[in-house]
Amino acid sequence: MATTDPNKWRKVIDVLLSEVDGDLAFENGDFALGDATVQHQAHHLVANKGDLRATPQAGVGLHIFLGDENRDLSEMRAEIELQLELDGQTIESVRIDLTQGEGHELVQIEAGWSN
Repeated sequence: MATTDPNKWRKVIDVLLSEVDGDLAFENGDFALGDATVQHQAHHLVANKGDLRATPQAGVGLHIFLGDENRDLSEMRAEIELQLELDGQTIESVRIDLTQGEGHELVQIEAGWSN
């Protein structure tokens, strides 16, 4: 059984959902729902290929790209765009900013499903 960093998911989610503090939100005494599109995109970015049983080819494995010393931003962007397109989303832009410093990389996605 392979050992993995138990915090790797938290680190990636913090990067992807930087505006969310990670705590449960409540409104009117009930759970508040977040932006399902952003949550869905984050799930695909964090997942590795094979993690999603229904679609084994889905998933970017963003932590692998971010942990690679020889990372190729164009390859990372292309994989993100491919996964969003395969998910049926229309992409306006994908921006990757690695200048934030170790552990503070930023991935901004402007995409979603057409109504």
